[in-house]
Amino acid sequence: MYSFSGLSNTLTGNKYGCWYKFYCRYVLELPSRPGLPLIFGKACHAVIETAIKAGNAEIMPALCQVVVSASDLEEQKEDLEKCVQASAVLDAINAGGEVEEYFEMPLDDTPFTPTLRGYIDLNQKNDKVIILTDWKSNRATYKPLETYQLGLYAAYLRKKHSLPVIGRLAFLRFNTIEEHEYTDTDIKEALDWARETAYECDARKQRVEMGKDPNEVFPKQPGDACEYCDYKYFCLSEVPGIPEAISTKEEALEVAQGITFTQANLKLHQDRLKTFVEKNGPIEDDRVKAAIEKSKYLTFDLKARLAVVNKMQQDKLNIGSILKIGSDAQKDLKEKHGWSEQDFLDLGAKKRSKNTLKVTKAG
Repeated sequence: MYSFSGLSNTLTGNKYGCWYKFYCRYVLELPSRPGLPLIFGKACHAVIETAIKAGNAEIMPALCQVVVSASDLEEQKEDLEKCVQASAVLDAINAGGEVEEYFEMPLDDTPFTPTLRGYIDLNQKNDKVIILTDWKSNRATYKPLETYQLGLYAAYLRKKHSLPVIGRLAFLRFNTIEEHEYTDTDIKEALDWARETAYECDARKQRVEMGKDPNEVFPKQPGDACEYCDYKYFCLSEVPGIPEAISTKEEALEVAQGITFTQANLKLHQDRLKTFVEKNGPIEDDRVKAAIEKSKYLTFDLKARLAVVNKMQQDKLNIGSILKIGSDAQKDLKEKHGWSEQDFLDLGAKKRSKNTLKVTKAG
């Protein structure tokens, strides 16, 4: 039996995919050490679920306090309170719906087929359509079709109710919703992926049972995602050596692999040291010093940004010499407002390039 999150661990092209993580969790069944993002996400879900069931938004501040105290999220309390007050959450509390529905679904009609299981955060049904909502506390948004999660949930709900399904990703930090009405093609693609991936998982587990080296069958894939992995403390205990010189492609690949492990291991040690210093204070000897330095900075919501621009105009400042059109602004203009690179070039932007070594896991 598999969940979407379990199957998605195997995606080598996915930022969070890693076969070794799958091995730790679903073969060795090692206990996990959830990181802050997962703890925060579960806190959001707990508050939202309780408030929807109660049909009462006024209890959320008290729920947040309880969850913060139980989960050691005092520093994230303000973020938590903001997330659970998102418009989609308040609408759901008023409208109601089925919360945290558990399901099990065979991935096809053949004997011994793998079974998918999961929890649906919220589904609201009328005579014409089912609206499926999944709460996301991510720090970035994406489209529903960028993963198969809602497609699989839509497959279950449509089979159960014989109604069209609209899937919605509610991004709590951004107070935005990305939605998509699932077609036959969308659902088939999701089910095909889940079934093929589940069979691949079964095949790899059988190879280990037959005596194959688990490290070859379930290779480690270190990268940026190690920061959020529940098993990083177990996985990164050993870092492969790096040869002194590179003369072949094989040696170059070994170096690249060593770099990814070293980067992930460095982040792991930094996290451990930060936790210790925060609790016990600065440390120092004749070789090294480690201390926590607090930096203060300003953040601007949309209203504040507009006010700053208006003030600069009133002061007759040269806005173009102050404001920078960075990569985030360019991305927003392209994705949300239909701009193209040529639009920037037509307005006078200059195209530049530089060579940078980038080492990531394959996929």
